[in-house]
Amino acid sequence: MNIGNIIAKGVGAASLYFVARDAHVWGKIKSDEFMVTKNADAAAYYMENTMSIDKPSLTKSKLKEKVFHLELMEPIRGYINSTRGYFRGLFSSLVSNVIPFGLGLSALLTKGRVSKGSAIALGAIGVYTLIRDGLGIGTTKDLTLPTK
Repeated sequence: MNIGNIIAKGVGAASLYFVARDAHVWGKIKSDEFMVTKNADAAAYYMENTMSIDKPSLTKSKLKEKVFHLELMEPIRGYINSTRGYFRGLFSSLVSNVIPFGLGLSALLTKGRVSKGSAIALGAIGVYTLIRDGLGIGTTKDLTLPTK
């Protein structure tokens, strides 16, 4: 294996690492967001259920209140929604970064010209990202400051 192939494999591995790291972080963010949103929706649903009784009854009122508190303290819904949110965020990030992911995979798993070409394309994407996102050259500035 020559030095060009080794560099291409390293670039591919680095690309997959960065894509996976971003996907994991985005998955954690979406996990918390989804869990909180779904738990709030469930709390609103059960709170609304406790506020209406067809006939005045202390027993029904206490029963609905107990069900409401049990539903609020129930941890399984939170775990399920957290897991659902994590995978939504993870796959959303992987779809957003499909080109670097595919090129990184190609650079890592193939040989010869395909591997080197993928590494060169990843380098071009990296330079473009550095110029556009890192340095801010070529982006529109949405922040407008008021003039006096």
